[in-house]
Amino acid sequence: MSTRPRRQAAQKSKAIIVLSDSDDTDPGRNGSDSDDFRPREPRRRFVDRAAAATAGTDNRKRRTNVKEKSADGPAVKKKRSKNIENENDCPNPSCFEVEAEAMVAPPPVAVAATATSTGRSSFWERRKVWNIHELLAETENIQPAAAQNIVQLFENDNTIPFICRYRRDLVDHVTPDRLRDIRNTYTEIVDLRRRAENIVNQLERENVLSTEIREELMCAKSSEELDFLYAPYKPANKGTLAERAKALGLQDYADRLLYGTAPKVELASIVDANNEALASEALVQNGICEIIKHNISKNSNVLEELRRLQNVHRILLKCSKTKETVSTSKASSSKSVSGHGIADKRLDSSKFENYFNFQGDIKTIKPHQMLAINRGEKNKFLTVKVDTSEHLKRDLTRFISEQYMSEGLQYPLRRECFTRALDECFAKKLHPLMCRQIRADLKEKAQKAAIEVFAKNLKQLLLMSPLKGERILGIDPGYVNGCKLAVISETADVLETGVIYPHGRNSNQKGAEKKLLQFLNKHNCHVIALGNGTACRDTEQWLSQLFHSGALDSGTIRYSIVNENGASVYSCSDVASKEFPEMDTNERSAVSIARRLNDPLSEYVKIEPRHLGVGMYQHDVTEKILTQSLNDVVSECVSYVGVDLNTASLSVLKHIAGLSEKKAEKIIEYRTKNGPFQARKDLLSVRTIGEKSFVQCAGFIRVEPLSVGGQLKNPLDCTWVHPESYQVAQTIIGECDLKLSDIGKANFISRIKEFSLSQKNLERMSEQQKLPMERLKFVLVALQRELLQDYRADLDKRPLFKQGMTRLDELSIGDVLTGAVTNVTHFGAFVDVGVDRDGLIHRSHMSDGELSIGDRVIASVVKVDLQRRHLGLRQESMLQETDTSFTFKKE
Repeated sequence: MSTRPRRQAAQKSKAIIVLSDSDDTDPGRNGSDSDDFRPREPRRRFVDRAAAATAGTDNRKRRTNVKEKSADGPAVKKKRSKNIENENDCPNPSCFEVEAEAMVAPPPVAVAATATSTGRSSFWERRKVWNIHELLAETENIQPAAAQNIVQLFENDNTIPFICRYRRDLVDHVTPDRLRDIRNTYTEIVDLRRRAENIVNQLERENVLSTEIREELMCAKSSEELDFLYAPYKPANKGTLAERAKALGLQDYADRLLYGTAPKVELASIVDANNEALASEALVQNGICEIIKHNISKNSNVLEELRRLQNVHRILLKCSKTKETVSTSKASSSKSVSGHGIADKRLDSSKFENYFNFQGDIKTIKPHQMLAINRGEKNKFLTVKVDTSEHLKRDLTRFISEQYMSEGLQYPLRRECFTRALDECFAKKLHPLMCRQIRADLKEKAQKAAIEVFAKNLKQLLLMSPLKGERILGIDPGYVNGCKLAVISETADVLETGVIYPHGRNSNQKGAEKKLLQFLNKHNCHVIALGNGTACRDTEQWLSQLFHSGALDSGTIRYSIVNENGASVYSCSDVASKEFPEMDTNERSAVSIARRLNDPLSEYVKIEPRHLGVGMYQHDVTEKILTQSLNDVVSECVSYVGVDLNTASLSVLKHIAGLSEKKAEKIIEYRTKNGPFQARKDLLSVRTIGEKSFVQCAGFIRVEPLSVGGQLKNPLDCTWVHPESYQVAQTIIGECDLKLSDIGKANFISRIKEFSLSQKNLERMSEQQKLPMERLKFVLVALQRELLQDYRADLDKRPLFKQGMTRLDELSIGDVLTGAVTNVTHFGAFVDVGVDRDGLIHRSHMSDGELSIGDRVIASVVKVDLQRRHLGLRQESMLQETDTSFTFKKE
């Protein structure tokens, strides 16, 4: 007899239903013979076995419910085709030769399977086995053709930067952020399909698989669905009460009581005085109830209804202050007073005081609230519970009773055992399961939101405009170890380093002032980059005093507060050791701070993104997922800005789309040995750089004239034009009676723009070159850009310069200040307004429109909490003027 709950084991089924995703399109037929950089990709087999496993007729039905007494018969055997794998091979054409219409596969052809009628709910009758691109289109709400193209592009290992710049016509012009979300969903779908196939294979080995069970599992569109569909076939853990009861031979009696089958169960006949576990009717009843509880909790109908009721009824998440917090705070307070240097935990618990008496509907609770609640619970400041109504319990128990008790023999023992088992099942199994599912869902949504916020902020931080043509004095502020100084040149070379002591017990403000002025005058430096870490505000106050006293000329000297998160990590890293082997680690931090103002992107990429501190509860997010997402953002930013192949550092080069650290090392090794690269195509001579890597990275690397002695072999190597489109670009240039050597000149740009405005020219060129209109337009846009133009200039996110500061205790409600956004979260934006704390513009106090890092705003003060050092602001308007200096409160 099968040990599976509710279902009899089916005979091992060999039925295979084939659904072909094959495309007759020849991946190379649209290629241009004149293009030297369009390699034919190997056809790597990727089998979407959803089709191979289960695709059948539209009226397939699920298994029998509890009201039906007949067991499923053995599945009809079907001979497997010899060419099954070929029929299921996913077409894998080279994305560099295929047009949008060629990438869309024809409708799948299904071989119908015979399915037995089971009378299952209409919801499951309507389900059909999905292909990966179909579920992707449904989940992400994108066009099916675009979804299929995206799947094929990812299967060909195309990078997001490459797709968004050079294949955007195939993906409906989605943004990189959107495409990254789609890629994550695609990965989840692939994992879901792989997991479903593994479960199907496992059940087949255990001889419990039928065609209908296979269809059920392969129809699941989420991990949750797959879990409860698999639950009835998943054996209980060894040693559980249900397994022990089965081992005592109570399985048959439990089934007769649960389903009402004859003959009636008499507990007295089961009692065995020689068996301690069956020595009384009470013990026998306990064992039977354990089996019934297990079977109910594994019923997929019940789990499905539980999910439905969870979405129908109002469920609250309630938080309260833990009792341990009070005692812990007192203990820590006494230790702090006794001089042991232990932090007062009352300060930590105050961060969660908004949740000491909090409740929220699980459908409306915000991601940042969930992240804060989870952190408070983890640190034992909060007690959290899921509160469900009695209506949910009543509806669920009514449903379960109808499932089992509506038919069969009715007698007191059956009703008693079922009622008892049902109550215990809800209390000990179903309700805890629902609570775990709810908490897991809320946590997952909150983590996704945190990653989204961090990625968005990181992108804005990396794309801050560089400060070129200025010598910069970097200051890493500190107390005991002093303030470290480092002066860098216009090209970020270190000119001089030192230490001053304007604060702390070793304070020497006169000496510090003298040395600071000496550094500035000696190197003709007019810009100071001040790190925002420890002693930042004290150092800023000291600088303000120097401005007021006239020691620093406010007309020529400016300073900017720079995010120094990760500077200490960088100073101790292998990258810093290779750059400055003889320099002290503290001085390396000052160099890093100065370089962050000179070129934020080039410096920030040396540090792991999670150390940059511009996110929302990023420390509560799974590190692996966060790191992967942030590395993707870094790659996007570096790729879009582009790099000079002959001057780019390893830290920058390894983040270019299509490259890795090993490939970047080989590139640097090659140029060190053979001299500068003369053209993009020379990359193909580098070991480990094949045609596939070259196609991915070629559009994001440049060969600049200065790095090769002033003369380029092909000026297109310094543009956004991809090598695959060089022939098209040259044809356009010829049509306009221009020369390659004129690229970037005003007359050249004007003529190309005039050509692009003619629809007749575009249609003729598109037909002549057999190139989609969108790609032709991009080539024209690339030819119209100024030579060596920095992408970041388009964003206009310049650093904020200051000439003094205001104290927090000098502010009052109603004061109007200007400042720059330093961090953005779901609940608001933090703004540096020139005081010793960043102010918070809460979401409710924002104007229409989203803020981003670097935005200039005019804000009024709505709250000043000196005890907690909090400053609340209301956004009045955006600051449109180009002046980057502060406007301070007037007395």
